[in-house]
Amino acid sequence: MPVPIWAGRYIGLPFRDHGRDRSGLDCWGLVRLVMAEQFGIALPSLSAEYEHTLALDDISGVIRAQIPAWDAVDSGEERCGDVIVLRLHGQPLHVGIVLGDRHMLHVEARIDSAIERYDQTRWKDRIYGFYRHRTLHRTTDED
Repeated sequence: MPVPIWAGRYIGLPFRDHGRDRSGLDCWGLVRLVMAEQFGIALPSLSAEYEHTLALDDISGVIRAQIPAWDAVDSGEERCGDVIVLRLHGQPLHVGIVLGDRHMLHVEARIDSAIERYDQTRWKDRIYGFYRHRTLHRTTDED
């Protein structure tokens, strides 16, 4: 599946710690924005759930707490709209949106939002898993 045209509207959005809108976003903020605008799925903000001063284990716990609300997707079965969770410092600390054709949309500190391949050297060994929101899962499977 090719990268959707709408993905271009999210390229270059600035990183901002705890950001939740187009003026600045962290990785969860970007996922949240795309899920709302493109798929009509409202996700919790989580901005109050973590602080940038917390230990890495505490931050990864916040992300892991969200995973049970989603269905795991086998590698190779991921599709546009799925969330990819990636390890940083050995912990599942980073998220992005799968766009198709092994591309993801994500944002990082000091790097504006961008489309990047997750099967390249930088990310391929850091993939923690792929997850599909249950609403998206039901909608696309019923079509």
